[in-house]
Amino acid sequence: MPDEFEFPFEPYQIQKDFMKNLYETIEQKKIGIFESPTGTGKSLSIICSALKWLQDQKERQEKEERERIKTVAEEEDNEPDWVNEQYQRQKVQQLISEKQAAADKVARRQKRVLKSRKRFKREQNKENIWDEECEVRYSSSDCSSDSDSGEAVYSNKIYYCSRTHSQLSQFIHEIKKSPYSTVKVTILGSRTNLCINPAVTQLRSNYLINERCLELRQSSAARNKQEEQEEEDEKKKKKGKCEFYSSQKVRDFSAHILSEIQDIEGLVGGAGEARTCPYYSTRAAIPEAEVVLLPYNMMLHKDQRKSLNVRLKDAVVIIDEAHNLIETINEIHSLTLHEKDCITTHRKLSVYLRKVKARLKPINLLHCKQVIHCVSQISSCFKKLQTQKQPRTYLFTIGDFQTKTDLADINLFDLVKFIRESHLAQKVQGYQDDVIKPSDDVTIHSRSVLADIASLFTCLTNADTAGRVLLVCETDNSYLRYISLKSEDPFLPLLRECRSVILAGGTMEPVGEVQQQLLAASSRDVTLFSCGHVIPPQNLLPITLSHGREMELNFSFEGRKRPGILQEVGNILLELCQVVPGGVVCFFPSYQCLSDCKSTLQKSGHLDKISKIKTVFCDEAGSKNSDGILELYSKRVRSAKGNTGAVNTGAILMSVLGGRMSEGINFSDDLGRCVIVVGLPFANPSDPVLQEKMRYLDSTLKSTEEGRTPGQTYYENKCMKSVNQAIGRAIRHANDFASIVLLDKRYGTERINKKLPAWIRKHLRHSNSLQHTSQTVSNFFKERQGDSV
Repeated sequence: MPDEFEFPFEPYQIQKDFMKNLYETIEQKKIGIFESPTGTGKSLSIICSALKWLQDQKERQEKEERERIKTVAEEEDNEPDWVNEQYQRQKVQQLISEKQAAADKVARRQKRVLKSRKRFKREQNKENIWDEECEVRYSSSDCSSDSDSGEAVYSNKIYYCSRTHSQLSQFIHEIKKSPYSTVKVTILGSRTNLCINPAVTQLRSNYLINERCLELRQSSAARNKQEEQEEEDEKKKKKGKCEFYSSQKVRDFSAHILSEIQDIEGLVGGAGEARTCPYYSTRAAIPEAEVVLLPYNMMLHKDQRKSLNVRLKDAVVIIDEAHNLIETINEIHSLTLHEKDCITTHRKLSVYLRKVKARLKPINLLHCKQVIHCVSQISSCFKKLQTQKQPRTYLFTIGDFQTKTDLADINLFDLVKFIRESHLAQKVQGYQDDVIKPSDDVTIHSRSVLADIASLFTCLTNADTAGRVLLVCETDNSYLRYISLKSEDPFLPLLRECRSVILAGGTMEPVGEVQQQLLAASSRDVTLFSCGHVIPPQNLLPITLSHGREMELNFSFEGRKRPGILQEVGNILLELCQVVPGGVVCFFPSYQCLSDCKSTLQKSGHLDKISKIKTVFCDEAGSKNSDGILELYSKRVRSAKGNTGAVNTGAILMSVLGGRMSEGINFSDDLGRCVIVVGLPFANPSDPVLQEKMRYLDSTLKSTEEGRTPGQTYYENKCMKSVNQAIGRAIRHANDFASIVLLDKRYGTERINKKLPAWIRKHLRHSNSLQHTSQTVSNFFKERQGDSV
């Protein structure tokens, strides 16, 4: 176990402890849960420990190979000396040959890199010409076919997963800053993020983008049937070919990717200059990459892993931002089908069968009829339920839904296999013009509905305990939703096959939930590591406030209905804005609460008074301008900095817990000198999905602390995860400082306190007076005068 780790600067002790524990976890093939608050250098600590292990593992393997040859030679002592010498000479020659072959392979790839770079420069201002000889059909289920199939060798590998592409790009930049900047890295993304073909990127949905890409890459071979030749030729003229794809350029650019660490923006820019496809190039680089960066869904879904040819055996998988991992797994394995799309798909299938019926083999004809029957039964189920007055929402077990739709006696495994192997979804889509008008809204959704129906069939083969089927009947928007409940089953392959699985996050509390719902089926040892923050204690002021100026603070759903409670929010914001410099970020439990509060404060005059002290910015539900609001807020805060004597001292940003601005946004330094949380964001207890999840947990897990059921504990944990993410937005580095004010009497209870991060909990103060809180916050910032960064 190494005592020292290379680091870009002298690491803090908590970073040293983090690296040592993570290295040991990987080395001993354990599962790890690592908590390191935002601003403590978590990403660099992961990089410098995991890549140190990867480097050491390579050296150990090379040493073991040399020792193996030596041992084999020594075991032949009973043979004459000349035999042993000859045998050892052959073994040494074999090793030399293997090493030479590996070196030749590297040399060939480097040669391709140099050639491709020269070609890239020549072609920057030149029109790309499609290489007819290099065209290869590249299906979504075979994403590695264009890499050197004879040469591709899977090296030791670390898979790093995070929620968003921006977080993956940030991790790329951290690798560049580390001592391991020469490591071979590829970063995977969706076609939406990587495609550079204007004919594809202009489309309005992910479904359309994915399918248009596949259409452009289909084989140009004509169909065998003479009567379809003219139709096929006409379609090919319309489809054309993707000018950015050729197998040779994919190979060349994949070598270029491995020779230089690049984020998604760099890849897209370089591929644009090279006029080659970054989407398939990043996938072709997987076998020889040492670090593969990819979004959650690509790692956590079996079909996605298969399509990417991701091999878990002996790999190290690091899942960052893992605080919502359970919910993410369930969401990935859930799906929604709309009634309109089911009806349209049934019509398309009927038209398709009518036109090709005479040419289908008997078994395929049977399967096609069964698919049509199943889709028809699902559509009919909506109609049957819509005739009933109450209720409008129905929840079924898997078995009950199969019985309701008459699917119980059909072999759904065979139908799924038929749909996928026959590419039925793509074939049926070709008959769209015979079914619906292009202007219909259903066109956008129906492109991949049959693929979703195949996924639903797969879900319906699960055990009753694995999920539920929710049907919502509305006048214009009836839909079916399969709800995944059992998160441990999709996660189990990672635990079984990987060398080590690391779950990391700024706050992983409550850890018990992860252990119970994800890790219980594994017998492997688990490392639990949690560290404090790098900031000194005097740079943090967390405080709960249970009373406003005139009344007790209780922002529960019923409590918010009390007259005057939202005006108390105005009183508190007005007081705090007068004593806090720079930026204030205020989070509400829901968009409805934010809207109600804003309306109340406008009527009471509080908003006008606050805006004279700090410019007010508000996030809105469904807004596509969150980035613009954030940019304006940042500019206003920075423009007010150092403007001594000015009446307006910065800005206040009002947003929502669990919204876009409560996770992944950096409110460092003056952008977040005070984070205010109004109430607790408990989910609607009447939500049927939530109720079913709680019932499932109650039936499978034992009661937890204080005699509370697992469902109740899950309900509270779901709420507190949103709170913990929001309050972590402020402190982002060792010299940062901020106050955190939690508005609700419930924050003063021990049960809620225990669910706050340890680094906040141990410094938490409680107040029942607005005046006292305002004075405490004022004194905190007076002591920090001169420290502002």
